[in-house]
Amino acid sequence: MRLSANILQSAEQRTDPLGSREILLRSLAIPTIEHLSVTRDQFDTIDLSNNHLTRLENFPRLERLSCLYLGGNGINHVDGKNLKKNCPALTTVILSGNGVKGWNVIGDLAIGCPKLDFLSLVGNPVTKNEVCRYFTLPYVANAGNQRIFVVFSFCSFVGSFFV
Repeated sequence: MRLSANILQSAEQRTDPLGSREILLRSLAIPTIEHLSVTRDQFDTIDLSNNHLTRLENFPRLERLSCLYLGGNGINHVDGKNLKKNCPALTTVILSGNGVKGWNVIGDLAIGCPKLDFLSLVGNPVTKNEVCRYFTLPYVANAGNQRIFVVFSFCSFVGSFFV
């Protein structure tokens, strides 16, 4: 199903306990990111979990967006330049259960998200790599979810390494 203006307007919207505005676009079989400008930059969080996304690209200018939930997709490519230009406040990216195979994707995220605090890579092929633990802190359990934090100094290193 394509992500149309009608779907965005009829999607569930809520305020989370922290006061952040959130739009839920879960499990809609969305193949590409498009028409997000219809949201008019009203949301802090966009939940695109369990869709058919393979590329993280084509974002409009969303200065308020700070968190993206992208778990359960097949994402294997990130357009870092688009993220940096159009989503400057992005601090949290959840990529659990995607198709991230190489460090080039993480490098593109580091380029595109200079304010990145939290990155979840659980269930991606790249986490099975022995080198993974040198670039990320060990995962910690929080409310039953495993999380991997990316260290800021390594983010800039990974970003400059894969340019």
